[in-house]
Amino acid sequence: MAEQEELGLWHGPFLEGGDILVYGKHIFVGNSGLSSNSLGIKWLSKLLQPYGYQVEELKLHPNILHLDCALGLIREGLMIVCEEALPYGIPQKLKTWDKIVVNLKEASLLATNGLPINPTVYVTDPVFGYIGDKLSACGVHVEYIDFRISRSFGGSFRCSTQPLLRSF
Repeated sequence: MAEQEELGLWHGPFLEGGDILVYGKHIFVGNSGLSSNSLGIKWLSKLLQPYGYQVEELKLHPNILHLDCALGLIREGLMIVCEEALPYGIPQKLKTWDKIVVNLKEASLLATNGLPINPTVYVTDPVFGYIGDKLSACGVHVEYIDFRISRSFGGSFRCSTQPLLRSF
């Protein structure tokens, strides 16, 4: 009985920063079953709805830890995305955006987890130079910093900064 009670503590609600992407008053929250969960998403929605925010749950491939490992919002109209990691597809709100597509292996190496500084500057690891080339072709200046060690522990640029508010 005590073991069942102990396990009951692990039902949440849970939210992790890497699962949350803010796009204006629309908030995407990833759920792979590994970190953030539906209870956390419902709690966040209830908390923010009175302020005009809409929270949308995005189911993730079970091998993807966080949403920022599957989707990176570079600027309005441009994203880096692993479509394989989004079993129900790209969210309707982002369907018309231009996309730089990465595969599941690249996503697991944190290819989408760069840091947009502003609409024209993006920071990523040099190992993702091929993505940087595609971003440059879209008018984005790319800065490179070797994050190999941090990525080997499962974190990259967005994980290291976790911005709460950005205004341009």
